[in-house]
Amino acid sequence: MKLIRTLLCLFALILSLNSTLYAQSFRIRAREHFDTVCINYKQLDMKTSHPGIGPNINMWMEDPYNYSIGLSYSHLFINNDTDPQIVGIGSDMELIKWGIEYKNYFFKGNGGLFSRLGLSTNTLKTKGLFSDLGGFGGYLGIGWEIKFQRIGLAFEAAGRKINFESDIEVTTYSPSIGVHFYGYI
Repeated sequence: MKLIRTLLCLFALILSLNSTLYAQSFRIRAREHFDTVCINYKQLDMKTSHPGIGPNINMWMEDPYNYSIGLSYSHLFINNDTDPQIVGIGSDMELIKWGIEYKNYFFKGNGGLFSRLGLSTNTLKTKGLFSDLGGFGGYLGIGWEIKFQRIGLAFEAAGRKINFESDIEVTTYSPSIGVHFYGYI
């Protein structure tokens, strides 16, 4: 609960620092990530790679095809069935992320090329030996959004780096796709 309170306070601070955001509108957006999750178990001197899939939900202030800023939630499901060599790690891990993201378009008002930056607090549910681990991470993405009147179709390639307790480091590489209903939602 303390984490959510801290993120909400940070979000409020960002809004108060940029008065132009008041003219924008609050929106909820979603995209689907198709991740490759690389886990470095430094204590065990072992690296693994797993497929993962999960939604990302943004709750933010938005000026369509210009910029967006706000809260982000992601719940990634990691399939560990392909790597049974780690004793005590569950076959289905989860990576849960709460954070703040900023999306900026390079060609204002027209869609096209955009970048996304994010900072987050994360929980890795190993469902085994390491239990639930907490950590902090960053997100960097670049993509292209195609504008179809009031609908946008966004393709993005991104990476996320997270450092967890117990000397575990997670790096994700993910293509994602988002369908945005501008003017509808």
